[in-house]
Amino acid sequence: MIYAALKNWGRAVYFFEVAITTPSMAVSHIMLEAYKKFILVSLIHHGKVINVPKYTSQVVNRFIKPLSQAYHELSTAYGTNNPTELRNSIQKNSEIFTRDQNMGLVKQVISSLFRKNIQRLTKTFLTLSLSDIARRVHIATAKEAELYVLSMIDEGEIHATINKKDGMVSFHDNPEKYDNPSLLRQLEDEMRKCISLDDKLRQMEQEISVNPTFVQKSMGIREDDDVPSFAGAGSK
Repeated sequence: MIYAALKNWGRAVYFFEVAITTPSMAVSHIMLEAYKKFILVSLIHHGKVINVPKYTSQVVNRFIKPLSQAYHELSTAYGTNNPTELRNSIQKNSEIFTRDQNMGLVKQVISSLFRKNIQRLTKTFLTLSLSDIARRVHIATAKEAELYVLSMIDEGEIHATINKKDGMVSFHDNPEKYDNPSLLRQLEDEMRKCISLDDKLRQMEQEISVNPTFVQKSMGIREDDDVPSFAGAGSK
């Protein structure tokens, strides 16, 4: 919830996934609420609902998904890339979203669809007027479209410039050449972190492999079983 409030969507998705994949034999209210937020945050961050891991408990498919029907309808409407369809779905289930205290995230979903559709325009057009962007993305005004474009430029979601005189937006390729010193240092730092993590995993694996409890279970030996001794096997 904290990561979602901070709009750190990637981490929010991860921890909501952790909540719904915790081994369970029964439905819990925490898992249900985490699943609903998982759907919303996935749409915001990935533009779709990502699949939960295969090891997820069966209670998610059997019970939690049917209890989250309004959220799946929202996801389906989002997938059409049509803001009108999305708004209709939200209006239809607004009482549910409000009762679940998720209306704030739902509004973020609407905003993310506008941003997603603007990104799609950059793959088709080199230049567009702000009024054209507003019309194609179904944003109310050219001024609102300008605010979205400026925000996306600031956050690095698109590369574009706006001509204030004629209101034209020019879309550009990513100017990053991935050869500046600061980026190389960042890559080196990330590589060191990966190497360090790999070393820790190897160390943990080694410690587990010699753990008596692990050895017993891996050999199928119960704690109360007598382990045969072959110390004097050759003497009678």
